[in-house]
Amino acid sequence: MFRYFLTCLLAVSLSTTCLAQKSLYDSSQEWTVKIDDGWFTARTISFGAYTTTSRKNGADRNIDLSFVKSPLHPFNFRLTGKEQDILIQVIQAAHIAFSGLSLPSFMDKMPPTALFTYVAINIGKNEPLKQWQLILKDQTFLELNENKPAGILRSADTEIRITAHNRFGTKNSYENICYEFHLRKKVVAAVVTGVHPRVWMSADMEENPFQPVLAAAISALLVR
Repeated sequence: MFRYFLTCLLAVSLSTTCLAQKSLYDSSQEWTVKIDDGWFTARTISFGAYTTTSRKNGADRNIDLSFVKSPLHPFNFRLTGKEQDILIQVIQAAHIAFSGLSLPSFMDKMPPTALFTYVAINIGKNEPLKQWQLILKDQTFLELNENKPAGILRSADTEIRITAHNRFGTKNSYENICYEFHLRKKVVAAVVTGVHPRVWMSADMEENPFQPVLAAAISALLVR
């Protein structure tokens, strides 16, 4: 009887997760992604109401990266839309370079040489949402197969979990990696990176102040 109860409980849990994911991946919540990469123009990406500028190599002087030792491949760009003008800085660094930061346990147990992607997001218009950071690790095939935690998007008082899966591609591959953003146990946004990018944003985020933050994080994953 106890085993039967556990089986039923697991089935209900999986069913609930699937319903949540299906509700996000509805066509009504998918944003069109357009890439402008002409012969004489710099590459930009637009999705929904947001548009990126082209990448600029190096670190922007308005972003403090002093706590990260030996940043690799730095570049920055801006995201505009919905009266926002967001500065986004992207770097890579070894795990050991983040020794001064508090990291989730699944990242903290990675080898010192493991590469992390770090994204600094400066949102100047909304004071409570001014400083955000996205920290992402590389995933293995097995982790992608099971939609395991991949990173975190956080400010001083809010954390948005990020998982990654390959369900839009082939099992045991890095094809069409999809990153999901979990806010208060709900999947509120997702992005498929690669040759054919796709973006979903929950309708619940339409008038939510977190939407620009999610859009900024998504843009960093699309541009990098």
